[in-house]
Amino acid sequence: MADDNKDFDGIQYRIETKSPLVFRGLTWMLVIWGVCFMAYYLFSGWSSAGEFALKKKDKMENLANQPKGSETPAAGAQKEGKKEDYLALGKKEYAERCAACHGADARGGIGPDLTRKEYKFGKTAKTVAESIGEGRPGGMPAFKSDLSHEKIEGLTQYLLSL
Repeated sequence: MADDNKDFDGIQYRIETKSPLVFRGLTWMLVIWGVCFMAYYLFSGWSSAGEFALKKKDKMENLANQPKGSETPAAGAQKEGKKEDYLALGKKEYAERCAACHGADARGGIGPDLTRKEYKFGKTAKTVAESIGEGRPGGMPAFKSDLSHEKIEGLTQYLLSL
């Protein structure tokens, strides 16, 4: 009888008792790697919370050891400069960027006269800086992306001094 020999249509069926050596080797390497990985990360005391706590502690120590006069400004805070420095910077920027439209003497040209007592949108530091940074309808371009805060402040101080 063919069933006893596990022979069907001339094909002999062979029952394997072991998996191929390559698969057994890869499985054992994966198990050993997993044990080493778990041992390192679970038993070494490493954690992202612990690392964060160390970095926070170091930063607090650095801030505590820093001299009082050298405090760093808060985010978004701008350095205050001397008015004379701002005026000089503003005069230079005016000659480079503004004189073409407002005239070298600021008495007007394509743009309005900047020596007037009152401006159309107000002649306060805030409104002048806003006009320079954001621009105004009717021809005044925005310079916010081209000029730093210091340069806008310099132009503002210069224009208010005219």
